[in-house]
Amino acid sequence: MTVDPAELALDPDCLDPAALPAARRRNVEELRNWAALPPRGAPRRIHLRFFLRPVELLADAGRVGAVRFERTAPDGQGGVRGTGQLVDIEAQLVLRSVGYRGVPLDGLPFDAEHGTVPHRAGRVVREGRTVPGEYVAGWIKRGPTGVIGTNRPDAKETVTSLLADASMLVPKEPSEDPLAVLRAEGFEPVEWGGWEAIERAEAELGSRSGGVEW
Repeated sequence: MTVDPAELALDPDCLDPAALPAARRRNVEELRNWAALPPRGAPRRIHLRFFLRPVELLADAGRVGAVRFERTAPDGQGGVRGTGQLVDIEAQLVLRSVGYRGVPLDGLPFDAEHGTVPHRAGRVVREGRTVPGEYVAGWIKRGPTGVIGTNRPDAKETVTSLLADASMLVPKEPSEDPLAVLRAEGFEPVEWGGWEAIERAEAELGSRSGGVEW
């Protein structure tokens, strides 16, 4: 596996990993360790390229032959901006691994440029002010970025804001039984007893197959 050291050095925030949060620091340090490894003569190599945005698939005899990328650079606000510099990389197979782009939700403000709901620490922002009682988490909050582990601190930030606002939130009684509403729509909710049965079955199956028992 190889990493282009020049690409790792593009973001000024990563010049001193010690100043980064723990998870980001470990990622940068690990990538720099990979970049420092000498080639081992293996028949296959993996190249990690950063700060490249796909803009076009280039055909070759009716099939994909290359992918054209635009070089990007940090925008100073946690995102990236295009530089206009194009890079073509040969390819015989293209896999899309970037998630969906957020779409507007009825009743909520929306940032069309980034595909997110404007927020501060998870609190929805309307006309420059946060709104207690309205919160977002996940990709509608930060855009399609990060990995599965990114959702934990993302959700923790939002829940921390919600708990801090708890004293000023007005409790509301549900207008209808939510289970009745779901059943009326043709869904059959799995209640607590059913969930416990599923958990037992999965644990037994994992135990029989030599899996880890939690």
